[in-house]
Amino acid sequence: METTLAQVHGEGSASTRQPRSSSRVISVDTLRGLTILLMVFVNDLGHRAPSWMRHIQPPRADGMTLADIVFPFFLFIVGISIPLALERAEGLGTSRWLQFGHILIRSAGLLVLGVIELNSDEDRTLGSNVWGMLAAICVILAWCVIPRAGGWKRAVLLALKTLGVLGLLVLLAIYRREPHTAEVPFLGSVSNWVWLRTGWWGILGLIGWAYLTVALVTLLVGRRREWLMGGLAILILLHLAVQHGGLFARLDHKPWLGAALPVLRSVARGVDAIGGYIGLGDAVGSLAAITMAGCLLGSILRPDSDIPDHRGRVRWALTFVVGQFLAGLMTDTFEGINKIAATPTWCLWCAALACALWIVLYQVMDVAGFRAWSIVVRPAGANPLIAYFLHPIVIGLVSLGGFCDRLLAYKSSHELWVVIAGSLGMAFFVCAGTGIIARLGLRMHL
Repeated sequence: METTLAQVHGEGSASTRQPRSSSRVISVDTLRGLTILLMVFVNDLGHRAPSWMRHIQPPRADGMTLADIVFPFFLFIVGISIPLALERAEGLGTSRWLQFGHILIRSAGLLVLGVIELNSDEDRTLGSNVWGMLAAICVILAWCVIPRAGGWKRAVLLALKTLGVLGLLVLLAIYRREPHTAEVPFLGSVSNWVWLRTGWWGILGLIGWAYLTVALVTLLVGRRREWLMGGLAILILLHLAVQHGGLFARLDHKPWLGAALPVLRSVARGVDAIGGYIGLGDAVGSLAAITMAGCLLGSILRPDSDIPDHRGRVRWALTFVVGQFLAGLMTDTFEGINKIAATPTWCLWCAALACALWIVLYQVMDVAGFRAWSIVVRPAGANPLIAYFLHPIVIGLVSLGGFCDRLLAYKSSHELWVVIAGSLGMAFFVCAGTGIIARLGLRMHL
């Protein structure tokens, strides 16, 4: 009773006070914004940058660098948003079927964006820089948010959205690459294929598969955190099973299955066929496990969570960090640490790092209230897709304008501080540009 009265009158320490049910967890947007900043920074670095800042070399080495944690941070943040989005949908009275449809549409959008991103560097019609830049611009316009209120702003954005959709359709229609043999859904192996390919689906496509997996599981089990934790373990085990023989590798050693064996073999062939296009071991396995880890953190941030106070949230998150680190330590014996292979240790340790960084941001911003410093990165965190595509647009415009030697000279500088300062400046420029675009009313939403 005393605790309740203290909360009603605003008393008690900041660490034990219950967050307002309507308040937004600012640290989540800031974590997303810092990840965008880091993404642009490491993608912009020249070859003279220190090796620990760039992706690990050789690509299959046992270890990870600063650049290798960017992608899993995105997956983790996507997971945080899932239970919060489902909670908002429930509050609006949205049926489960409508939520299911939204999950499918959003996943499909990410897959399309991933395929566009994956193929942009291989275009041989307009040239990779031109096609990729135009595709990025059209993507931003095609997925821009149209305000409900009437007026000139709505009319302008509708026109831009129409232009983006039509432009994207034209770009996809004219796309051609060097002929190669490709695995095409429903057609199988096709030689001399010159159009778009799925391949590994690109970064956004992999996020799409992970989001689809975790969102459907969360929609099914709801707020049962112990079931979500079990789902995380199963996703890690799925990766290990696929990488070490397959899900049905020992069927021939089980004659006691009798009449069920032909059915199971048919299922195994179907799973293998699906795995040839999706990547069951990574896209819906270990990578989805990172998203599930973020989903578990997001489950305690729901306004109706059973862990409503600051101290309880931090204590739970710290325990989660330690658990992920120990789990990663135990799985290290199987495959080591590697981003390309999406090994369980890399996934679990990156999720632990993301969670640990969130704890720091949560204490500083949501508990202590120091938020002004994040004004530069928060707009990018609130509009991550615009920031994601804005960087290649900027590079494309600089290249087409013939200003690379002057504006991007820092990339090839012999001075380390110039290389780092130049890429850091580019990262802040993209974040600031995203904020300006958002203030002008242009936002993206899948």
